[in-house]
Amino acid sequence: MDGRKRQFLAFAVSLGLAITLPLLVGCGSKSSSPPPPPTKTLTAIQVTPANATVIAGAAQQFAAMGTFSDGSTSDVTATVNWSSSDSTRATISSAGLAMAVAIGRPQIKATSRNISGSTRLIVVVGASTSVARFAYVADNVDGIISVYTVNPGTGQLRHNGYAFAGKLPEALTVEPRGQFAYAANSSDNTISAFSIDPANGSLIPVAGSPFATGMAPSALVVDPSGSFLYVANSGSGDVSAFTIDATTGALAAIAGSPFAAGANPGSIAVDSLGRFVYVANPTSNNVSGYKIDPGSGALTAASGSPFTAGASPSAVTFDPAGHVVYVANAVSTDVSAFTVDSASGALTPVSGSPFPTGAGMEIAGVTVDPTGKFLYVANFGFSSVSAFTINAGGGLSAVTGSPFPTTSSPRSVQIEPAGKFAYVPTLSANEVEIFSIGATGALSLASKVRTRPQAAGIAFSVGTAAVTYTPKFAYVSNYDSNDVTGYSVDANSGALAAVLGSPFPAGSGAICVAVDPTGKFAYVANNNSANVSAFTISANTGALAVIPGSPFTGGTAPFAATVDPTGRFVYVPNAGTRDVSGYTIDRTSGALSAIAGSPFAVTGNAIHASPDPTGRYLYVADFGSNVIFAYNIDPVSGTLTTVSGSPFPAGSGPLSVAVDPSGRFLYVANQGGGVSAFLIDATNGALTSVAGSPFSAGMIPVFVSVEPSAKFAYVIDSGTGSVSAFAIDPASGALNKTPTSPFSTGMSPRWVHVEPSGKFAYITNTAAGSNNVFGYAIDPASGSLTAIPGSPFAAGTRSFSVTTTSKIQ
Repeated sequence: MDGRKRQFLAFAVSLGLAITLPLLVGCGSKSSSPPPPPTKTLTAIQVTPANATVIAGAAQQFAAMGTFSDGSTSDVTATVNWSSSDSTRATISSAGLAMAVAIGRPQIKATSRNISGSTRLIVVVGASTSVARFAYVADNVDGIISVYTVNPGTGQLRHNGYAFAGKLPEALTVEPRGQFAYAANSSDNTISAFSIDPANGSLIPVAGSPFATGMAPSALVVDPSGSFLYVANSGSGDVSAFTIDATTGALAAIAGSPFAAGANPGSIAVDSLGRFVYVANPTSNNVSGYKIDPGSGALTAASGSPFTAGASPSAVTFDPAGHVVYVANAVSTDVSAFTVDSASGALTPVSGSPFPTGAGMEIAGVTVDPTGKFLYVANFGFSSVSAFTINAGGGLSAVTGSPFPTTSSPRSVQIEPAGKFAYVPTLSANEVEIFSIGATGALSLASKVRTRPQAAGIAFSVGTAAVTYTPKFAYVSNYDSNDVTGYSVDANSGALAAVLGSPFPAGSGAICVAVDPTGKFAYVANNNSANVSAFTISANTGALAVIPGSPFTGGTAPFAATVDPTGRFVYVPNAGTRDVSGYTIDRTSGALSAIAGSPFAVTGNAIHASPDPTGRYLYVADFGSNVIFAYNIDPVSGTLTTVSGSPFPAGSGPLSVAVDPSGRFLYVANQGGGVSAFLIDATNGALTSVAGSPFSAGMIPVFVSVEPSAKFAYVIDSGTGSVSAFAIDPASGALNKTPTSPFSTGMSPRWVHVEPSGKFAYITNTAAGSNNVFGYAIDPASGSLTAIPGSPFAAGTRSFSVTTTSKIQ
């Protein structure tokens, strides 16, 4: 035993400790290793940033911070497993770098063994999808949504049919993908949901639509990720919240919905990052603010909500960045501006707020242009739009010339995504007025387009490219050979080439061929056999195939055929029986069935008919009585009822009638001389003669047609074998012959048709031995016509009418 051990043993004995030598010996001569430190384990993972918002196509780096059992923390980004709940919305790498693929709210998760953490990536639409393709207008009275294509270069809206909503639709919205549209029906407390056909913009009801909401829904909005729909219910004083099925567009109520608001909420807005919702409450003179739960979409009151506004706040909107909220106050006729706290959603008044509109009475709408430079206010009671520049701090300064007048009470104002045009639905005018936006924010009237009764709101479906019309097929009815010649149309030159199997047999005296707007069906009025032949059109070849049951019985000596803008009804004027036959089109087979009450009487020889582009009215040229009959078209049944004051005097021997694409003017070619021009009453469809009418159009005007841009009308003069081009005055509808008119055609030209792209016109010739159709290229600036190479193109014997189909892309 060494000295140290002896000393320790002596010390232990002195203390009376029971220490035995074997114990000491058992310890050995070396010190033992200390016990290992306790193992720390991962207990939690926090993913940051929380609920980040990015635009589709952008990247977002995430980090994972681990918390351990000893309370320590460490960055574990590189060691966790990363995943996305929906790889069609976002993908994520092993390093935590997420790529936003498409809008939505995918869950981003970091996992290590059985420990995980997650957050939402809020993907919103980006600027790349900023071209307006289709526009939708809620027509309040008849429960219909009108559909339009948009020309982003000129701002023009072109009618493209309509769809049925519920009772008294007050507002509508299109979700950011442009796949679904929703309308708030104030009278039956529902939301109508539609899927949008990407090819032509038509609306198709979503399964389960309409969806119940609160009382008297008056406004609605979709969050920028396309995940949630929020509805302001003015009758029940609350906000209904729904999730949107990204595949079907169906709505499902969010837990806790509806969420309390103020009195009579009438407008609703969501910020561009999808974090906050604000509702204007006109009766309680305040604004309710909410935070959006990033996962569920449920709403919780923002800090300090509700926020005091001006007298009767009627409309609310955000600036594009989501930093400032603007509230238009109907009674105090001013605009309150608030900055938004990015964390809490609390609102703080901007210095100088509120800002007077400069126009009294009843503000109905407010919006900010996509650049965030200008704000516009629809002054319902003052029939004007106020315009402001937005200052650096969110304050407003009136644009020089503001307010800008509108025709009648504007219900709202909307800016298309490029920020070039403002669209203003007006109440009693039943129109959308389209204004170009100048560099200073000033508004200049560009054009107008008719709507169905009482346009309440407008919304756009956007995409990466503008809508184009491409001509596909042309059809010519041949009176003496009793058939129809079919052609494919060269989209670049306008040249015609006969399709395989052409000509296609029709009835005796095939006098007129018409096609439905989708290009699926063709109908031929047979003058001698007193019936209507019906065909399906091959989408690939243009060949015609007889529809079972064809031909369908008609009146005596049918002289023309026309299809309404929705493709649901066919109308055939019968010169012999002095009436108009009406048919419903089976949208699957194309077969025809008589409309209740058909035929509808006229006093003379019904010889030609044209519906207006809204589908509200049908106008019939009565050759024998020198008048135009006007009818209301029932949108459900197709039944015709006489417009008050009908018939309206025309010139001598009216042979054809055409309504311009805006739906505001009607033109009649009178065989006895001249073209009569009328203004169509926006309320009831009655006709009023345009100053200077009739307009000289050669020896024997027999047909008139207006090209799609509504700039030019073309009139056939059978007497001189020519066609004249007229510039249309957009304000009055008056016709002014272009300097280069007229243009030579073949002998006895009878029919002129401009195909939907507006690039080409086609003219038939009824002279014996002609047997052809002429084609012309249209100069878009002057309206002048130039013969297409290869024109004229061979047709059947005594070609009479011509029409075309097109593809919307």
